[in-house]
Amino acid sequence: MITMTAIVGPVESLPSFPLLGQNLRRHYEHTLLFTDQMFVIFPGIGAVLVTEHTNTYRFDIVENDQATADHRIMKLEAHVLNESGGQRIRFDWAKAAHVPVPFR
Repeated sequence: MITMTAIVGPVESLPSFPLLGQNLRRHYEHTLLFTDQMFVIFPGIGAVLVTEHTNTYRFDIVENDQATADHRIMKLEAHVLNESGGQRIRFDWAKAAHVPVPFR
C-alpha cells in the first residue's frame, strides 16, 4: 500500500483558508470523523482523508500502486482547484511513512 500526503494551501499568505473546506462539505459526500477531519468522497477518485488546519489542509490517499496514486492525485487536484473559489492553491505531495488510522 502506498500512502500519499499533501499539504494544500493558498499560494498567497492569507489569515485563513476556510472557503475550501466549506465547499468540500457543501458539494461532496463526506463523513465527519472529528471536528477538523473528514472523509470526502470525490466522484471517480474515491475517499480522501481531509484534515483542516488554520491556514492549510492535509489530504491523505491510500492506493495499491504508485501509478494509480499519481492518476488519483492529478484528478484530485483538478477537483480541488475547481472548489477553491478562484484562489491559487499549492499542493505539496510526499509519500507518508504510515497509513492514517481512519484508512486501517
